[in-house]
Amino acid sequence: MYKLLLLLFPLLLFSKFQVTTTLPFEAHIIKKIGQNHIRIKTISNNFSNKLLDLSPTEISSLAKTRAYFNFSLEIEKKYEKIFLETNDKLNIVNMSKNIKKLKYKGKENPYVWLDPILLREVAKNIYDALVKIDFYNKDKYKVNYQNFLLELDESFLKTKRKLVKSEIYNIFVFDESLDYFAKRFKINVYKKKKRILSASEIKSLVEEVKINEIKAVFTADRENITYAKSLSGNSNIQIKIFNLYEELLFYNLSNITQEFLSK
Repeated sequence: MYKLLLLLFPLLLFSKFQVTTTLPFEAHIIKKIGQNHIRIKTISNNFSNKLLDLSPTEISSLAKTRAYFNFSLEIEKKYEKIFLETNDKLNIVNMSKNIKKLKYKGKENPYVWLDPILLREVAKNIYDALVKIDFYNKDKYKVNYQNFLLELDESFLKTKRKLVKSEIYNIFVFDESLDYFAKRFKINVYKKKKRILSASEIKSLVEEVKINEIKAVFTADRENITYAKSLSGNSNIQIKIFNLYEELLFYNLSNITQEFLSK
């Protein structure tokens, strides 16, 4: 038995473990710590709040990895249930575990990945899960984890320095997707319903914009562009579009920051 373990040890040390996640941006974050020691299967390249019509073979392939990493989005809870029906031993890793969530309409806001400081806890959850799955590479995961924390700190400081120069600090939004970013960097959000304004509402809108010094309307969803134009066109404020699910984390944070600086 001892000789067998000695023979298996190099294989275990250099083998790659497969894990599952929902979207490429999640895979990108996990790769920051797992790097070349893991392979990641993603359910889809684009976000949808509807379940994909996966074949039994596809479900089996996604469910029979070592873990399903997710941010506990509503759609991810549904995939989790499907995967556990196929493999009840699948390790479910909520990457936002132990993070105190903001509330919106009585529910937890899951979009913690737009806050570099909260991402430190996300990184810890990923690191702990990978060490549990692949203890042999724990030292390498630890180095990657610590390097990722340095990147997050640098991103936070860089974003903070840039936003100090911004003249946009009060904004309209349609949902909770920017709440964590706004709270971290002291941006005031004023939530609006997704609808086109009537003529009778324009006067009060102009007054609200003037009193609160609102400079822009931000939307993460191009489907909301009609509503954004209704606000913008009647109050002379800018429209800013960001991608909540952009694959590259630091590129995304930089892009959102730039929207607060561009005129």
